[in-house]
Amino acid sequence: MAVLPWISPADADDMLFDDPLGSSPDFGFALLRPKAKGKRNTTADLAQAKLQPSRPDDAAWEPDGLWPITCTTSRLVLAPGVAHEPDALESVFEGYDARVKPHQKLLATVLTMRFDHGWQAADILSLVGMYALQHLALDRRLTSLIVVHMPADELSARRPHAHCVALARVHRASGWGELHRDLVAKDAQTAFQTEWEAFREEWAPRFAPG
Repeated sequence: MAVLPWISPADADDMLFDDPLGSSPDFGFALLRPKAKGKRNTTADLAQAKLQPSRPDDAAWEPDGLWPITCTTSRLVLAPGVAHEPDALESVFEGYDARVKPHQKLLATVLTMRFDHGWQAADILSLVGMYALQHLALDRRLTSLIVVHMPADELSARRPHAHCVALARVHRASGWGELHRDLVAKDAQTAFQTEWEAFREEWAPRFAPG
């Protein structure tokens, strides 16, 4: 059994080009390109890093080699009709990386949705999962991974948030297709932020306690 090297949150951030059109307090937009700072990137490394915000114990690695998960909760949202098991994280990301083309300029996009401290992890996963299913999987045929981080669990004052790692190529039953035009558009950050804010405005109030 091989224990993969742990990728720290700081190293994961170095893989990404963050907020090209400027930062926002409640929404983040980042691009995963094939190379950053002279190093080769893979979506599997990024997914593993997001799923492991804290270092797993060596004993947590199972004989099957599946990634130990130390984040609060997560969900894989597959494009409809694709032939993958719903929990097949490793096969999805490693299979995608194996099919990256030499001229491919974008591997994935990471949407980050930040929440107030009163939000529960399960509600964050449900809300962001609904967005990913409707707007990424069904509307665009994109496969994505949602990872929820609750920094307070590690004694941090940072707010709860979800990372939505959207693989950049259209996902069909026949395999990986073209880069989705919405992800490579010049105004992609603004468009996705506007879309998320409208979705959250409609649905978030339904998660309020009471």
